[in-house]
Amino acid sequence: MAAHASSALLVAALVWRSLSQSWVDSLIPDAIARTVVGWGFPLASVIGSASAIVAGSIAGRPKRALVADAVSVGATLVVVFALTLGASERELVGLIVILVIGLRLAPAFALSPIRPSSFIFALVFATYALLAGWHQAASLPLGDQVHYLLASDRLAHGSLDATIDPGLFRKLTTLDPTDADVATHVVNVPAGARTVQGYAIPVLLIPGWMAAGRFGAELVVALAAAWAATMTALILRDTVANPRLRGWVWAMTAFFAPLVLLAMSIYPNAFGAAAIATAYRFGFTAPIRRPLLAGAIGGLTLFLNPRDGLVLVVLVVAAAWYGRAHLVRFAIGAAAMFVLAIIADALIYGVPVPYAGYFFGTSQAQALTSAPSITFEFWVGLPAMLFDRTFGLAGSAPWIFIAVIGAVPALRAAPRALAPAAAAIVTSLLALSIYRYWEGGYAPPNRYFVEVLPLTAPFVAYGLAATRDWWMRVLVGVLIGMSAFAAFLLSAMPARALNDAFQSQLQDLFDVALGVNPLGWLPSFISVTPDWWVSAYLRLIPALAIIALLAWYGARKRSPA
Repeated sequence: MAAHASSALLVAALVWRSLSQSWVDSLIPDAIARTVVGWGFPLASVIGSASAIVAGSIAGRPKRALVADAVSVGATLVVVFALTLGASERELVGLIVILVIGLRLAPAFALSPIRPSSFIFALVFATYALLAGWHQAASLPLGDQVHYLLASDRLAHGSLDATIDPGLFRKLTTLDPTDADVATHVVNVPAGARTVQGYAIPVLLIPGWMAAGRFGAELVVALAAAWAATMTALILRDTVANPRLRGWVWAMTAFFAPLVLLAMSIYPNAFGAAAIATAYRFGFTAPIRRPLLAGAIGGLTLFLNPRDGLVLVVLVVAAAWYGRAHLVRFAIGAAAMFVLAIIADALIYGVPVPYAGYFFGTSQAQALTSAPSITFEFWVGLPAMLFDRTFGLAGSAPWIFIAVIGAVPALRAAPRALAPAAAAIVTSLLALSIYRYWEGGYAPPNRYFVEVLPLTAPFVAYGLAATRDWWMRVLVGVLIGMSAFAAFLLSAMPARALNDAFQSQLQDLFDVALGVNPLGWLPSFISVTPDWWVSAYLRLIPALAIIALLAWYGARKRSPA
């Protein structure tokens, strides 16, 4: 281990020295990208080696850790050498950055049996932090992100006033705020201008914002995402017996879309996922359940957004399955947070109702667009969230559909532990299907699904365990392979994850990289033409047929997970 540590420091110094030479300036024109590469690669090397040493110690295989880390270093140096071959555009540099991060951290993940949880948390946070570093060079805080930062800045200066600062807005985004920005993010109440999204997330972002600006704020989000990933590992440990299987599913949850993209973007979804996963673990799957604590942690969603509050309602109802005492304690914990949310919104907005800002903002958005925010058109929203080629799960995270295979086997094997999770997932999807902005705005795809993603992981594990026939394994392999490729591309080029109604950037990347896009046949539910629905619903037919096949296959199998 001492030799391993010494050689790791020597390698990191070598990488830093090679990237501090003048040739880097000419080959990487972008100054921010150059800074990230110059400091990020040595830091990734140090973190990778340190993690490998710790993982090798935990697993009792220090020599294997040294060998694996040495192979990783050799592969990393080959990738770094690729930078010397010619001037690189920022997106190409991004691909190299993600390769380096993946190569340096791969030994630790390969050796770790996803325990202890403290090590997993630290390792995932380090990965997300490195990705957030590249995010500074590769994407701007567009959409709602800039408004969370503006609110944090005002709070840091002791003010609740949410009036948009045009200078700071321009500095962060290079754009000027529009009337739509004001109408959808700022509400005027008797106490003054207030933010629509509430103040919970801005309060949490303050330490990071004050310490390191946007990068510091993204590190706070990375902490929440790492916590959600760690809780996912614990839920899998509680519900899945096969350690190798739960390790693979945990890795997909943590490093595939949608979570990995929301781990480096300033949205509330990672915080919601962390709260819901923690509440679910303590309330439903832990060996020793703590319903009072679970209800209180779940009640934190009352400070986030209404869709998280809906999941809380489902969990409170599901607590009745565990007996009256469990229900009462869970409900008391949630009720305590409900009272605090009422008090906070009464003081801030003058309305004693949780999510008061959202209610004000919804009316303003409806006035701006002359269209209701709640449409009840579930026949559009539900298939769109699932199958839209740009904004749906099938377009960037098809691995989640493995959960369809595992649904019946999981509920047969562990109904008490997993039936509440199934109810929360289905209810969340149905509720969001009647929301006009089902796509989540100008943000990474499927961000509304992130909150229930940790609850989906056990179903994916049971689905993998039930997949035994070669033809189904091929299909599942395609789903996982496309998800891994999508996560790689969008982590390297995070700006490509942001699309409007006329863009489909990830699908364009698939076309360029693969020649033939395996997901290009998926429908689009964005109504850019009067007859959009004809093509959408015709293309939906084979998608529904595949889902029916997966469900049928899973229903006739008994999973050994």
